[in-house]
Amino acid sequence: MRTLLNDSERDLVVAENDELRRYELDLAGTTVGTLDFRVLGSRRVLGHTEIAEDQRGRGLATTLIKAVLGDLIAAGVQVTNYCPAVQRFLHSNPEYDVVLDRSHRAGGGQQPDRSAPLRDVVHAQHSRLRELAARSQDPRVDGFERRRVTDQFAAVAAQHAAAVADVLLSAARTTSAEDAAVLLDNLRQFEQALRVLKGRAYGDARFLDLSAAETWQEVERLLTEHESSATRIVAGLERTRGSGDATELARALVKRQWSSPTRPHPNSPHSGVAGRVARRLWRIADSTWDELEGRGLPAEPTEHANQHSAFSHYLFGTADDADPSRPSSTPTYGSGPGGTSAECR
Repeated sequence: MRTLLNDSERDLVVAENDELRRYELDLAGTTVGTLDFRVLGSRRVLGHTEIAEDQRGRGLATTLIKAVLGDLIAAGVQVTNYCPAVQRFLHSNPEYDVVLDRSHRAGGGQQPDRSAPLRDVVHAQHSRLRELAARSQDPRVDGFERRRVTDQFAAVAAQHAAAVADVLLSAARTTSAEDAAVLLDNLRQFEQALRVLKGRAYGDARFLDLSAAETWQEVERLLTEHESSATRIVAGLERTRGSGDATELARALVKRQWSSPTRPHPNSPHSGVAGRVARRLWRIADSTWDELEGRGLPAEPTEHANQHSAFSHYLFGTADDADPSRPSSTPTYGSGPGGTSAECR
């Protein structure tokens, strides 16, 4: 453990835990915040920041991020960032921009394009999936934690696929029937791959002959195809519909994400009235099973975002962490009852 910050007045310590590949923020001797990282050559890749639920709204995420970036700048280490909270910090504190590796940029390190709200939402959701996929395959993460994160990836990916089918698929047909058909075929294959991934993680005998590497290779291949197809469709929608309509589609996509099934259902209808009805029924069934299993999954933000950077706060369901007086409404990625909730900050 290497100490980056020791604030005796507030009883705060920020340290680098190289073994767990994360930065930790301790308050009165208890770890209440973390920021995951990976090492790629001379570069660091920042994943996501987590703050314990009962400690949010106190500016702790800002304290953690500031200490980490300050240390990296002092050491001459450059960063590829996937964390929305780090992105917001850099936007408010441009003097820290020197930490970014301009030759290896990522969604979290770029400022959102306010003229492309739908593209911004889809890109952020894809970045979240990539972040979970990377952690699910990290050999430094112990087996139980990898299975937990894999399950979380499968749930978030299933919700994203269902939301895309519900919101983007019908809209896509107004710009390109061919692109819509390609997206529909990809969604079915992607959900089937997620089904295999989840089944293998939980010991389903039908999938045990597949290696983890083979399973993830297929998932990531289809995720790459999905990203390409969805990005092309979104660009067409924003070009033909204008920013106002695109913003409404973006909001609908975010809202639908939280009310979509948490398990893949590749054989169910994906489009039209039948698709919408099937997704609503599966949402009820999936929620029941999740409750019975005690499955810790993303929860819908309980408060509307404040008006500071309104669209990004709407997307992430977050309060401005730089202002401790603002309440936090960050979506959580909990580990179940009694667990520490994760803050995508």
